[in-house]
Amino acid sequence: MSEVKSLAQSKTGLSHLQLMSTLSEFEPIDNNRQVGVGRLYAEAKDRGLPRESVTGGLEALQDRGWLWFERSSAGIQTVMLNQAGIDAAEDFKAMRTDPRKRVLAIRDAALHWLYDRHLVGDDSGVFADFLDSPNAHFLGEPYTREEVDRAMMRLYDGGFIKGIRVYGTDLARPMITSEGQSVVESGQSVNGDRGSVGVTNNVNISGSQGVNFAWNSSNVTQTNTMTQQQVDTMERVLGSVRAMLNPMVLGVSEETTTEAQVIANQVDEEISTQAPDGGRVKALVMNLIELAATGTVQGGVDALTTMMQQGVAGL
Repeated sequence: MSEVKSLAQSKTGLSHLQLMSTLSEFEPIDNNRQVGVGRLYAEAKDRGLPRESVTGGLEALQDRGWLWFERSSAGIQTVMLNQAGIDAAEDFKAMRTDPRKRVLAIRDAALHWLYDRHLVGDDSGVFADFLDSPNAHFLGEPYTREEVDRAMMRLYDGGFIKGIRVYGTDLARPMITSEGQSVVESGQSVNGDRGSVGVTNNVNISGSQGVNFAWNSSNVTQTNTMTQQQVDTMERVLGSVRAMLNPMVLGVSEETTTEAQVIANQVDEEISTQAPDGGRVKALVMNLIELAATGTVQGGVDALTTMMQQGVAGL
């Protein structure tokens, strides 16, 4: 997972990316990478936020190596944008304006919005009201009315919502259906494969959790999709693997290190997919455990092996 994509998963990381993106759009001073930050403090004041909220953000970006500044008695006046920060801002812009990612995200966001309204007994109104909700954005980039209309019709055609078709394109009094409620309550996505229908039996398999088998059904794919918590755990495990699985720490060979890095990248790619397969991730991590066991520094081997085993225990 790229640094930008990883940062976007947390509120703090997302705020840093948004701040860097804003700075990159400021008019530079004397045609170089230096920009003034006075307007940031002015905007914070207008919103009733303390100056420290801006200063803290700039300091965090400097710690990341994305910009540089000197603090004077008057505070921070200008910052110099580094290439790493400019690249991060460009990657972030490409991510949050990606039409394919946005069209998938807005469907779930709109359905969750309808579900929350249903819970408080508010099944009236129009879909355009979604644009005024706190989640009407993708990574800070607001959704457009056109995107809302497309999402509305996709949810309607999929049977996740119902309403009265007006003028062929709009939908009056949109309400979430039982099917839509089931999607939200189960933590699934309307973008997932829901075409296979059969009798589902939960079978407890030793060493695995949450594996469902569709009994006596054809055209069914067995999966063990990871939860976001499991993905977060595995990301932390990967960080430790990359930090420790090397000749200096574990006493493994250069060849083993290279092979381990390839497998770690495969794990990273899998958990970055829309529906990561816990079974495949577990198999890959078990391969990493076998490679770590070839190390000669027993203390490091034991520590890393234990951490990886704990990581796969919940899959």
